[in-house]
Amino acid sequence: MEIRNLKNMTTDELLSVFNRAFSDYIVPFHLSLEQLELKIIADKIDMNLSVGTFESGKLVGFILNAEKKENGKHIAYNGGTGIIPEYRGQGLVRKMYDYIIPTLKEIKTDVLTLEVIEGNNSAIRAYENLGFKIVRKLLCFNGIINLEEKDINISIKEIENLQWEKLQSFWDIQPSWQSSIKVLENIRQSCTILGAYKDEQLKGYVIYNPAVKKVYQIAVDQYSRRQGIGTKLLSTIEKMNGGQAISVNNVDDTSENTSVFLHAAGLKNWVSQFEMKRDI
Repeated sequence: MEIRNLKNMTTDELLSVFNRAFSDYIVPFHLSLEQLELKIIADKIDMNLSVGTFESGKLVGFILNAEKKENGKHIAYNGGTGIIPEYRGQGLVRKMYDYIIPTLKEIKTDVLTLEVIEGNNSAIRAYENLGFKIVRKLLCFNGIINLEEKDINISIKEIENLQWEKLQSFWDIQPSWQSSIKVLENIRQSCTILGAYKDEQLKGYVIYNPAVKKVYQIAVDQYSRRQGIGTKLLSTIEKMNGGQAISVNNVDDTSENTSVFLHAAGLKNWVSQFEMKRDI
């Protein structure tokens, strides 16, 4: 076996191995080429920092890594680990991390982070054995928005210039990797960003990607909550997408107000994940 980075790997070559690796996953899924390309772009996957295991020149396992610098920390994110079934149980995840960590140290990485589905106990134990620790639980919602919109004096219009300092003042929790500022800036042209205004003052906002029907962020000013603003924002999304199902992923479970609101909006917490981290 040979372990090396994936800088020369095409998305076409990766696709079949990716789908084989996740075909019997705890939540099985299958991506098209376009969906995998979108994931690589959206998650900021860097093939120079990603690593694969090869048998006779053929890829049999991989770790897809991304990196960013935020709040003074250099963070590397595992956007997907996959081993095809016949090569599991050989410690390949540890071997691939042993290979790539020196490279991550060279670029001054401080923290490794990843998400693992609750109930995937073998993966959780494997990551704990590598030094990762669970830092929080993240809830994933999906479904068709079903809200009774209130008649309130709020106007909804697109936000062209993102003032992140202002938007962050609405937050109760820190977003996970896929909904973080650095990642969203990378795909902002693919997103619809709506603001809720009262007397020309921004009171709430939502960031939505119509291509994948995903809400990345929704937040309301803490002094303007329970007034129908969040309902107005989600109702606008529902009208835009013609009543199709949407997803809202990785909601910190400590944000009880958000969970209650999403349940009331008709969405279901269909799966949960643990965010895990380790210092290097």
